[in-house]
Amino acid sequence: MSASRPRPSAPRAPAALLVRTLLAAALAAAGPSRAELPVPPLSRAATRLAEYVRIDTSNPPGREKAGTLFLKAVLDEAGIPSETHETAPGRPSLYARLRGTTGAPGLLLHHHVDVVPAGGAGWDRPPFAGERNGYRLVGRGTLDDKSLGVAQLEAFLAVAALGKPPARDLVLLASVDEEAGGLAGLGRLARERPEWFRGIGDAIGEGGTVEVVVDRARWFGVETAQKGALWLRLSAAGKGGHAAVPDGGNPAERIVAALARVTAFASALPLRLTPEAETGFAARTRVPRKTPAPTVAALREALRTDPARLRGSLPPPDLALLSDTVALTRLGSDAAGPNAIARSAFAELDCRLLPGTDPRDFLARLRAAVADRAVGVEVLLDAPGGPATSGGELLDRIASAMSARHPGVVVGGELGAGLSENRVLRSLGIRTYGLTPFRVNYYDQAGIHGVNEQIRVDWFDEGVEVLKGIVVGHATAPSPPPPPRAR
Repeated sequence: MSASRPRPSAPRAPAALLVRTLLAAALAAAGPSRAELPVPPLSRAATRLAEYVRIDTSNPPGREKAGTLFLKAVLDEAGIPSETHETAPGRPSLYARLRGTTGAPGLLLHHHVDVVPAGGAGWDRPPFAGERNGYRLVGRGTLDDKSLGVAQLEAFLAVAALGKPPARDLVLLASVDEEAGGLAGLGRLARERPEWFRGIGDAIGEGGTVEVVVDRARWFGVETAQKGALWLRLSAAGKGGHAAVPDGGNPAERIVAALARVTAFASALPLRLTPEAETGFAARTRVPRKTPAPTVAALREALRTDPARLRGSLPPPDLALLSDTVALTRLGSDAAGPNAIARSAFAELDCRLLPGTDPRDFLARLRAAVADRAVGVEVLLDAPGGPATSGGELLDRIASAMSARHPGVVVGGELGAGLSENRVLRSLGIRTYGLTPFRVNYYDQAGIHGVNEQIRVDWFDEGVEVLKGIVVGHATAPSPPPPPRAR
């Protein structure tokens, strides 16, 4: 039967209404939207992450103990021996080792228990509630660094559950005091418990970068080197007084003037391409983009012919890999109010130094830039970046695992602009790889050390499985044979 025609007198529906009607019908036929679908229950790993996030391990003040004991309880339940060691009162780190059978160099899994303070304002969910917001888990530490810690724990448990010893030693290490500079952290732990690090050849720690476009991973950068950190405090003193009668001895004005000179000094710091940064820039040229990343040859040419133009064209994350940097982080005085001249004022600077920059030389040049003997310059932290990690069997295994899970993704070593305790492990001769095994998009990355830190639960679970495969494969593989001798 043919469809009947509308009668001539019937009014015609507006085109916009017709489009909306057809769209609604199509959506109804397609089924419920993602927002309407039931949110699946949390996996065992995600449940543990939520429980871990609910433990406030903020540093400062450094209350990591409950977090460390939470991890220990999981190992106790699995029947795996572990021990703790306090590098400061009430601040224990956790250590567990599965003994291997071959004597091949072992693998260490490291993360830090502490998190930066969360505040409270601006969060969609309480920062230590470990609550879900749809498909995301929200809370301080969901990205830095408790997600990696739980993934490492799951990988460690997976090796223990194999029913036989691994070929190589496998160590799980959760340390304290990373976020506040590490004075009571991994470096001190290595000095006080050196046996925890013996027999280790490789390590996986925090770090690396991830590039995700429309849910597709395009780049996993594995941190194989990092910039050093030099934290400084500028201070000035005066006699104070009433702001209505300034006498030229205002310490706040001295600090502001010194900062202006330091800013000029920082803006003139030269650009240079280090071998550590070159590794990452070279790898990223393989990432498919509408605007390809500059080649190493192009970077070298720009550095030689027009560094000023290069400085203005590169995004800040890339520029930070080509220069020492200085950032003002804190500024203050003891002025009692807007009508009082302070008796003391200060500013704090976070300087990040490229491999090859001598911290003492840099400090001398910055002191010269301050150019005011009445302004003191105090070193709060001097943390060299340490040696770089070259490629190796573990990096190859990481690249293979990522490529298998994310076809077409590019994986490569890179210089990290941030500071982590990977530098401590490298200084011990351990090949250390900073790895984020999860897909993390640009918007979620902005929550690290900020408000609404969160991770997509399905991407977290995916990263846990990827890391399990890497760790199980490496721990159960015998040591590769040595290269043949040249004849």
